[in-house]
Amino acid sequence: MKNQFRRALLERTPSFGAWMQIAHPAPAEIFGRLGYDWICVDLEHGVINIESMTGIFRAVELHGATPVARLPFADTIWIKRTLDAGARGLIVPMVNSPEIAAAAIRQAKYPPLGERGFGYSRACLHGIDFDQYIAEANDEIAVVMQIEHCDGIEAIDSILEVKGVDGAFIGPLDLSGSFGKTGELDSLEMRDALVRFRGACRQHGKAAGMHLVHPTNDLIGAALADGYTMIALGVDNVFLAEAAKAALERSRAALGEVLAGQG
Repeated sequence: MKNQFRRALLERTPSFGAWMQIAHPAPAEIFGRLGYDWICVDLEHGVINIESMTGIFRAVELHGATPVARLPFADTIWIKRTLDAGARGLIVPMVNSPEIAAAAIRQAKYPPLGERGFGYSRACLHGIDFDQYIAEANDEIAVVMQIEHCDGIEAIDSILEVKGVDGAFIGPLDLSGSFGKTGELDSLEMRDALVRFRGACRQHGKAAGMHLVHPTNDLIGAALADGYTMIALGVDNVFLAEAAKAALERSRAALGEVLAGQG
């Protein structure tokens, strides 16, 4: 049951993930076959539900990637059901205090470390692997806190001190909005917040993560140079839109050249 995603977090070695909002396993099969280390199912935005999430997890595991879920909220029911469905990593959104982080950890860990309920589920192969799963789960489930508000930045040190936090993942758009400057990712407040975020992760020995929705060589290189090791690349629907747009633009350009040649 060794979770390579959690190993990478704890060792702060770079890993690259894909991000999914389409409620179908096909993108997961593609990402997995291409060799992404982990694939995150976005339960906060989009229309993915518990049932479609479970099917996606099966596709993720097919090629050896780690199934990760970004929860819709730091909610007991979502944490427990997502783990029971087979998630091996959780990204908990809008963590603004150590109390929120500690509560999420409690729900993600079995006793005596936490309060997760025991039961047969897909995670333990419906009871077939029950004993092995519950013996290993506390050490093999990764829990990452998403910092996406100025309050979370203010509390970043105390959040990272919570036992069981494996890393922190920045949420830049919501963070910029909390400063009253939505989308202004290069504002002074954002630059200062990201410096503080990275410094705290470095000081506490925690993996720092970020999402590059439109990944380019320059952005990926800059992220790695800044010390980010948990890097999500793109989004399935964004990849689809960008590739479709490029193909259509090339086709229209080609048609224009043909028509010009005929004239």
